[in-house]
Amino acid sequence: MHHKHLILILTATIVMLGTAPSASPAIEQGGLTAQDIAQMAFDGTRYGRQLTDGRQVVFTVDPSLQRRAEDIFTKYKVPAGAAVVLNSRTGRVLTLAQTRKKPAFADSAEVALDPSPPAASLFKVVTAAALLDSGKTSIAAKTCYHGGSRKLLLEHLRDSPKADTACASVANALGKSINAIFAKLTDRLLVRGDLSGYAERFGFNRSLPFDIPLEPSSAQIPADRLERARTGAGFWHTHLSPLHAAMIFQALAQKGAMLRPYVVDHVLDEQGAVIYRAEPQFIGRPVGEQTAKTLVRAMVTTVRRGTARKAFHDARGTPYLPGIDVAGKTGSLTGRHPYRAYSWFVGTAPADKPEVVASVLVVNEPRWRIKASTVAMQLLKKYFNQKNR
Repeated sequence: MHHKHLILILTATIVMLGTAPSASPAIEQGGLTAQDIAQMAFDGTRYGRQLTDGRQVVFTVDPSLQRRAEDIFTKYKVPAGAAVVLNSRTGRVLTLAQTRKKPAFADSAEVALDPSPPAASLFKVVTAAALLDSGKTSIAAKTCYHGGSRKLLLEHLRDSPKADTACASVANALGKSINAIFAKLTDRLLVRGDLSGYAERFGFNRSLPFDIPLEPSSAQIPADRLERARTGAGFWHTHLSPLHAAMIFQALAQKGAMLRPYVVDHVLDEQGAVIYRAEPQFIGRPVGEQTAKTLVRAMVTTVRRGTARKAFHDARGTPYLPGIDVAGKTGSLTGRHPYRAYSWFVGTAPADKPEVVASVLVVNEPRWRIKASTVAMQLLKKYFNQKNR
């Protein structure tokens, strides 16, 4: 494993979703530094780091999954990207891989923790949660629409019997990432406070507890009608780190219960005695259980016949993960100054009994090398293959 991809400084943080204990006094006293992590050693089974005072820190990162992610980034010469894999039932970090071969393509070397990338259509998940959890609409409710594939204008918010030749349910709008439907529903059913309130429920605009210091992801909901509708559809104004994206899907996978993610497994003292061992910690419930389950079921559409179908199926339509349904969401957005093509995929599997979450961000040049959904598929395939050996 390339240690430079895990630049960690452990800290204690508090999230208003719920108060989570700090990592441990055993970690905080004379805490770890970036240099400690860069020099951690692999003993053939696990990664750890011995501190100058004799303590030994052992990390949760799965070596084979970590190497797989880094190998993919290297093979496809990804300009910048990150992959985070979590155990959705505990919050345990299995992969925290990142690359930044071209500094102009990411604002920080810590791509997995950087909250500056646009959330893009991943924010549709927050919008959908606000719509469903508040009872404003149902997952099966249909909306007719036109346009909106590349840009959203005021005319796309208005019904037009002549132009609205296509209709889709909220489930299909999520799976196929239909911008115009989410813009219409945001405009008609959600006020500014609804959108900002649910964004904050999912951890935007606040620090989240983790063993690594995290800058908050931001969701600035505009007062302007059109800009608010665009935001609900995933057009700018929201920013998200790959780790935070994984946390959002972890909460949905765990029936609405968000867990504190952790990358430190345990700490040993100079004599080899365990003085700290991580345990799952519940930090809040962004949405109700039924809403979470409904959203996960709906997002199976993304992989079966939606925006991630090609990544998860071969040319004949055979799934790369036979017998395993994946619920996920894609996102893509292009920045011009400088040029950055953001590609997102975040998903959980198996959809009926989730146990793992994969969050991938790839920032590409004008000629794309690989999509985030393809990276996520390969990591999930690796996870289930090694689990079933």
